[in-house]
Amino acid sequence: MKKIYLTSITCCILLFSFIFPSLSHADARFSEDKSVLQFLHDAFQAQVSLSEQFQSMEEIHNTLFPYFTEDFTREFLDENLVAENGKYITYGTDFPLYYIPFFSYTAETKVIRAQEHIYIYEFFPETDEGPVGYESHYEGIKLNKADGGWKVAEPLNHDVLTEIIKQTNGDTAPVKMDLVQKSMMKATLQLGLALNPIASFYKYGNSFIIGHFNK
Repeated sequence: MKKIYLTSITCCILLFSFIFPSLSHADARFSEDKSVLQFLHDAFQAQVSLSEQFQSMEEIHNTLFPYFTEDFTREFLDENLVAENGKYITYGTDFPLYYIPFFSYTAETKVIRAQEHIYIYEFFPETDEGPVGYESHYEGIKLNKADGGWKVAEPLNHDVLTEIIKQTNGDTAPVKMDLVQKSMMKATLQLGLALNPIASFYKYGNSFIIGHFNK
């Protein structure tokens, strides 16, 4: 009897693992912060790649589908996509909306997990050096469970993130960067512009926009 009971339990466990394989895989994949950050880095690269050549709408959707929800994809394309001769491309703009923020992908990039959401954010200190300038602010992204995995669902502005951080940690005061850190940020900004001007434009332009509207 005991053997039959154990066999039944084992069968039930196997049955559930086959019914919900994608959910288990999705949670396991994002169990570490570095996996979440790598996912966002890849998502940003997917966005930037749309500026490299004209593509069909099917090709564009295939590029974005692994990383973004349908709603986010629609909003991103509505804001940034340009059509020419039946093909599509994104161009540089003074207002690069719906792009992944310029995260450093270090310990400064924070990950907060909730039951159905993952919040990723970073504090960007005030700067008036380099090609752009902005006031101190938070930038972030919310991931939702979708299509059997996690996907970018919504950009988060400074005010929303301040409230989320306050509810989670009870403290929204970031540690201010010293002069050495600011110098390193400036050097990184200038190097990024030299090596990859398109990607750097989108990243730093996004910081400038958010900082501008938080004034």
